[in-house]
Amino acid sequence: MNRQNYFLFWILSLTFLLIQATHVNAAPPEIKTISVVMDDSYPPYAFRDSQGNLQGITLDQWKLFEQKTGIKVTITGMNWNKAYESMINGEFDVIDTISYNADRAKIFDYSNPYATIDVPIFFHKSISGITDVKSLKGFTVAVKKGDNSIHFLKENGITNIEEYDTAEAIVQAAKDQKAVIFTIGKPPALYYLYKSGIQDNFNYSSSSLYTSQFFRAIYKGHSGFMPAINNGFAQISESEYEAIDKKWFGLTNIPFYEHPLFRVSVIVVGTVFLVALLLFIWNRTLRRMVQQKTNELRSALRTKEQVEAEIRELNAELENRVIERTSQLEDLNSELEESNALLEEEIVKRENVEEEIRALNEELEDKIRMRTSQLDQLNRILAQHNALLSESQRVARLGSYVTDLITREWQCSPALEEILGIDPIYPHTKEGWMRIVHPDWRAPLSNYFLQIKNAQQRFDFEYKIIRINDGEERWVHELGKVEFDQQVNRVRLIGMIQDVTDRKRTEEEIIYLSFHDQLTGLYNRRFFEEELKRLDVVRNYPLTLVMADVNGLKLINDSFGHAIGDELLKNVALVLRKGCRGDDIIARLGGDEFVILLPNTDAAQTEQILKRINTLASQERVGSIELSISFGYETKRYEKEDIRELLKKAEDYMYKRKLFEGPSIRGKTIETIIRTLHEKNKREEQHSYRVSALCQSMGEALGLLEGEVQELKNVGLLHDIGKIAIDEEILNKPGKLTHEEWEEIKRHPEIGYRILSTVNGMVEIAEYVLAHHERWDGLGYPRGLKGEELPLQPRIIAIADAYDAMTSARSYRAALPNKAAIAELQKNAGIQFDPELVTLFIDKVINASSDDIL
Repeated sequence: MNRQNYFLFWILSLTFLLIQATHVNAAPPEIKTISVVMDDSYPPYAFRDSQGNLQGITLDQWKLFEQKTGIKVTITGMNWNKAYESMINGEFDVIDTISYNADRAKIFDYSNPYATIDVPIFFHKSISGITDVKSLKGFTVAVKKGDNSIHFLKENGITNIEEYDTAEAIVQAAKDQKAVIFTIGKPPALYYLYKSGIQDNFNYSSSSLYTSQFFRAIYKGHSGFMPAINNGFAQISESEYEAIDKKWFGLTNIPFYEHPLFRVSVIVVGTVFLVALLLFIWNRTLRRMVQQKTNELRSALRTKEQVEAEIRELNAELENRVIERTSQLEDLNSELEESNALLEEEIVKRENVEEEIRALNEELEDKIRMRTSQLDQLNRILAQHNALLSESQRVARLGSYVTDLITREWQCSPALEEILGIDPIYPHTKEGWMRIVHPDWRAPLSNYFLQIKNAQQRFDFEYKIIRINDGEERWVHELGKVEFDQQVNRVRLIGMIQDVTDRKRTEEEIIYLSFHDQLTGLYNRRFFEEELKRLDVVRNYPLTLVMADVNGLKLINDSFGHAIGDELLKNVALVLRKGCRGDDIIARLGGDEFVILLPNTDAAQTEQILKRINTLASQERVGSIELSISFGYETKRYEKEDIRELLKKAEDYMYKRKLFEGPSIRGKTIETIIRTLHEKNKREEQHSYRVSALCQSMGEALGLLEGEVQELKNVGLLHDIGKIAIDEEILNKPGKLTHEEWEEIKRHPEIGYRILSTVNGMVEIAEYVLAHHERWDGLGYPRGLKGEELPLQPRIIAIADAYDAMTSARSYRAALPNKAAIAELQKNAGIQFDPELVTLFIDKVINASSDDIL
């Protein structure tokens, strides 16, 4: 039997004896069911799968326990804090996945431990120096609520602790960068780190913060469960435990030499052996060092004796040399005294010469200072001129350049660099220059340059560039000249370049505006007349001229304002563009008139185009306003026909069509105006209907004919139509109107008159609307009519309008009672209102309606 098998034999024998002893001593369990609660977030011991089912080592062990003992086990998983509280409250018999501490030992009895858990410190890889609990000072540490690590950290002075419900919640906080340091059991930490995909972002300490064990515990006082628990789990064989571990950890049977006890023994023996070996080596090393130092000291002593002997010899030799040198110095001193006398004479002469040189130097320095001052002044003037030139070039968007025609390299001023959108490191070569020139202008520029070189002319050319830094297209004007050497060879090109983009754009805009209508973007009358001359040739026959007129534009301008009218014209222009072909000429002659030139187009084709335009127009709206266009056209087929006569016929035809189409459109527009006014102001809508009803009742009380009553009713409905053009803020203003606002309100009768007078059959109604704010005493507006000068209808409207205004609630006051309104009418009878009509209105309309109610 080898040494390994020997150790394995004894370990297995001891295990067998312990198991047998447990079986002998344990009492048979009398328990039929056991309820167990545990942490459901501690993989691989207990955790939930993707469907939420509880699984893990602890659950598999309890299943084996149930099979071995026949005791029914119900297992509940929840976060640790809740599980612990539930066990304290007596809701369960056993709590699993619990570790030991002194406080818990006062409450629970513990089973045999069944797992050892390392609890290291996990920290983000950007943090260094985390090795043990002391290195955590100053950091916030994430822990699981109720975990033993909280007690351990606080005992070691770590108080910045953030608690989470589960281990998974801690790792999720780490993923969300809310926690950079945490301490939990190594198995669940690694599991959730890998599950979250952030395992490479976190390191953990090589040594554990502490090591704990997992137990099963019961509440003190329920000790009958403990023998059943210990005996039941003792019946599970080592191979079954290993199979469970292998399932969750991937482990195999551990050889005895990998057993932790064996490893500890080997480490202890190895440590003792290493210490003894180190002490032996240290002893031998010390001996060797002492021997070496002794030999070195002996050698140094011998060397010292030799040196002392040499020093004595040298001292004797030095004394002899000193005596010899002293004699030589005495001889030299006598010679030196003679030389000193001669030297003093030379020094006097030299001092005189130096004085003369000093005087000359001072004179020269004065001249240099004067010249330097003059140069400084010139430099300042030159710098000012250069700055002025540079600023002038920048303001004028003008830059200068020099091109070497031999090397094709060029240099330029900062102002030109700004124009070209380059910096000083941009390649100043021919290729670099051609990159700046717009592709469409490279060939024309090269051809022009060859032309002026051959003719020896000055350079004067406009072309396009593309700025390097922002890609913007710009126009530039270049002026320059070629310089020649003595052999009349071209050596360089000197010139200036100015950015003329703004001028070019202005020119293009002027040209565009000279031929285009500013509002619609269509061609204008000037362009149309030029094109008419150009197209009036045989190859374009049949040539059709179409005249178009927008129906109801004046009515829309009067009602909704010129801004809406302009928007309507833009939409008409858009419809004409869409309906016509690409080569057709569309122009706005002015106001609401347009003309279309259709080359090579006969009457049938023209009808198709106009039908398409009308279809498009019917689909367009400006607000609630429909587009309506009347067309007339004539076609020129022969050269002898006068194009101007044909244009006049097309215009006449268009006006005939307008006579038929216009009234219908104006009627629709009136309906749109009323609808728009009522949509803007619901109060105005209700007021109009009430005034209309009062006017109808008044007409009936006067005994008017049915047609006259209907007309009076319509006038009552339309009397305030002119308010469509009044600012909505003024109409709805809750407070008192200013003088300017009141003058604006007073315009609505005239606006209403202009709107209605354009519609056939409404001329008289328009007159009544114009006069409905005139007074009996002649102080009304807009014309100041008095008494019988006023038609009957506006006199009736004035009374009905005033009565409804008084008896209706306003934003600035409550409605007046009926009696107060009647009193006010009677008070103003003969002043503001026709007195006879006021009496009739009170007796036959107001009192009659009151009687009906009664």
